[in-house]
Amino acid sequence: MNRTLFIGDVHGCIEELKELLIKASYDSQSDRLIYLGDILNKGPKSAEVLRFVRAQKVECILGNNEVGFLDLVKNGGYQGSSIYNVIDDLGDDLDDYCQWIESFPTYIEEDDFIAVHAGIDPSKTVSESSIRVRTTIRTWDGKGANLNNHSDPNWYELYNGKKTIIYGHYAADGLQVRDKTIGLDSGCVFGGELSCLVWPTREVIQVKAKKKYLKVS
Repeated sequence: MNRTLFIGDVHGCIEELKELLIKASYDSQSDRLIYLGDILNKGPKSAEVLRFVRAQKVECILGNNEVGFLDLVKNGGYQGSSIYNVIDDLGDDLDDYCQWIESFPTYIEEDDFIAVHAGIDPSKTVSESSIRVRTTIRTWDGKGANLNNHSDPNWYELYNGKKTIIYGHYAADGLQVRDKTIGLDSGCVFGGELSCLVWPTREVIQVKAKKKYLKVS
């Protein structure tokens, strides 16, 4: 049986990513590989992750950190180097990589799953949900005014669709394996784990972060 592998938020953690692919016995000839977004930013080697993932010729979903990165490049506000600066590291390849990132879909829908970075408006389908919702939702207030209010229910608690939604984005929530929703952001960049879901068996494979690259804010 051919497998589809989903990998949660990498955030520049290249060593953990390579270790995870080995642990999952990833075979580029027979496996489909989908990254759930936020492959860059926050962690130690975002440019290296970008180059590595692009060379794999796999599928990537647009995450909020990709959206923010593109906005930073296009609209300014860049004031020199920061601790893990993707712009400097990409150098002359910056424009080329921006075009590649712009080609990322905001979701992938198949007969038995929906892959998206953050989630969906639980009252709508994924195609009806806004890009803002698809890339940033954590909680649902019934209107979409605040998508990250912990006094509101998590969006996935309200989801009653037939297809399993596989998502990332919600590091504070950790690995969440439910019947119809599976959250794979297990906070690698914060010293947690990098997680891979094997579909359709639903096996979860993880590797531990080499260190805590970023403190939880």
